[in-house]
Amino acid sequence: MTDKPSFGITTYNYAPEDILALAKHAERLGFEGLWFGEHYASPRAYVGHHPSRKETPADRNDARDKEIIGDEVRIYDPWFLLGAVAGATKRLKIGTAICIVPMMQPLLLARATITAHDVSGGRFRLGAGAGWLREEFDAFDLPFEQRGARLDETIEILRKAWAGGYFSHQGEHFNFEELQISPHPVRVPLVCGGNSGPALRRVARVADAWINSAKITLAEALQLRQTIEAARTAQGTQNRPFEYYVRPHTPEPEDVLAYVREGFRNVVLWGPDVWPNDPRVPLDTKVARLEAVAGNLGLAAAPARAEAVA
Repeated sequence: MTDKPSFGITTYNYAPEDILALAKHAERLGFEGLWFGEHYASPRAYVGHHPSRKETPADRNDARDKEIIGDEVRIYDPWFLLGAVAGATKRLKIGTAICIVPMMQPLLLARATITAHDVSGGRFRLGAGAGWLREEFDAFDLPFEQRGARLDETIEILRKAWAGGYFSHQGEHFNFEELQISPHPVRVPLVCGGNSGPALRRVARVADAWINSAKITLAEALQLRQTIEAARTAQGTQNRPFEYYVRPHTPEPEDVLAYVREGFRNVVLWGPDVWPNDPRVPLDTKVARLEAVAGNLGLAAAPARAEAVA
């Protein structure tokens, strides 16, 4: 972990032209990376709710849920967007936050991650999670109750595929004889997401890094880090290199820098907080907002705006 903090941006439900403009200007301004959220479909009716909400009836299907799976949400394929951003940038890291791993066939996911790694020149990291929306799993005829076990087994398969060469697998959910996806090894950082007990234990057991669900306060971040470190000690993984990516509850510099002072060196800002997700807002206004955030966070002086293609 470096002493200098890094600042990334997580995106979801942006128009493609906004994604590309944001990526180019974020790279120009010294942001570390872009993260792409994912859903496969927006059910018209659903019972569950986003992990950012508390488990109370009054919170169900509220405005936060509608931002994620509402009537106006565009469900874009993050892998296509990742490729577009990789081609439009040179330094900016790219990743999923998160990929709903149990909804994807493991070998297809392995191929996608290896492609993303190679196309981007090693700038890709896989943010992985179990998912939370039962109706989404139902629509694709996938077992919601088995999502944790499928995630764990898929991670085993991904590690084999990333090692390069031929491999096989015999497990509870997936079985196949020797095959190969890449003849060469790839280094894909595995960033596991989630705030729940099972998710945090998985983080401690197999992940290279953690990213929280939704946005959290500093007090919540400290408590979750303490839980992860305790689990790493209990599982004997405390000496493995590990990173924290924290999504703070506000983009205000005094709040964000408080996380940094507590040792969170990788801060990921919520996209609409730094780049308005509204087609009615002029591009210059969006760029100015991003520049203001970059300046307030003390990012390195950027080259002239004209060098970033809008």
